Amino acid sequence: MHVDLRLKLFRVIFVVLHVVAFIALMAMMGIVVCNIIGRIFFKSPVMGTLEIAGFAGIIVVAVAIGLAQREHRNIFVDIVVARFPARIRIIIDSFTYLLSLGAVGFLFWAVAESALESLIQEEITLTLGIKTFPFRFIWAAGLLILCGFLLQHLIQNLHKGLKK
Repeated sequence: MHVDLRLKLFRVIFVVLHVVAFIALMAMMGIVVCNIIGRIFFKSPVMGTLEIAGFAGIIVVAVAIGLAQREHRNIFVDIVVARFPARIRIIIDSFTYLLSLGAVGFLFWAVAESALESLIQEEITLTLGIKTFPFRFIWAAGLLILCGFLLQHLIQNLHKGLKK
């Protein structure tokens, strides 16, 4: 029952993340379309289009990177490795997961530090004066989710290797 409840909670969280990413993507598309219409028909662009589209893009990518890893929808280069024995592939995959985990973990640390610095200094954007720290924390959260799935897949891969 405990595992079932955890799975339901994760499903709800991922549905919410999908909805948030969808809203951000629609906002990005809407602001860009309004900007184009404003430039063409009214000779006046929408102020802050780049900032709004950029922040919406951060939200979309932060959600997408973790979910892509969760579903194994990332690109694996399998041309050379496909001919190796299963045990060698598991070793190579495990090394790749470990290397990716280290790189993304380091990136998370740097982004989280940058987000804290942005919060402390009350950094804002130049055009609209939007505080940047929430979007930096969203990016850090997306990287943390990616780290979690990389770790999960590393453990699963090692477990699979121990069985063989």
